[in-house]
Amino acid sequence: MGLPEVVKSIYQNVAVVQHMVHSRTRVYPQDVGATITLAADAVANTFGSWTQIVPINTVGFMYMVTGVVIEAADAATTYLFQLGFSIVNLTEPTTAQILGERRVLLPTPVGKATELLDIHAAHCPANAKLWGRLKTASVAADELEVSVVIIRHQEISNPIPRLTTWPWAV
Repeated sequence: MGLPEVVKSIYQNVAVVQHMVHSRTRVYPQDVGATITLAADAVANTFGSWTQIVPINTVGFMYMVTGVVIEAADAATTYLFQLGFSIVNLTEPTTAQILGERRVLLPTPVGKATELLDIHAAHCPANAKLWGRLKTASVAADELEVSVVIIRHQEISNPIPRLTTWPWAV
């Protein structure tokens, strides 16, 4: 790669960084009266089932989740939620499709915790279904009502490949 191509690549990558900071966002679900309910298993520290957040074929470009808003919680406990994607309808995320996770402690009383929780996650392919699942510290099937914020993902010229293991492999 000659110097002009290197310079062009650097400019392009700087534009991607600028895009991440100044990109338009979209919230799911779009219906302000609706939320997505993630439910933990009734066994402490055990994930509940994967729940659809964004339906397949809804976002026609690569996208990233940049935040999660907790709309409501039914218990005061420690929550850990995980996000993943799938590209085939009716299939849950594989280990390689887990995007990231976030932990939050919600004290009593729990009402609406409308703060945007930043999440640093890998991108989803175009038209991918976004999923979420939850576990808590309690022995109840605790629930969180959530919405997510997404932005359009732009590739850089030399991306680091996604690991196919979770959490990480050496």
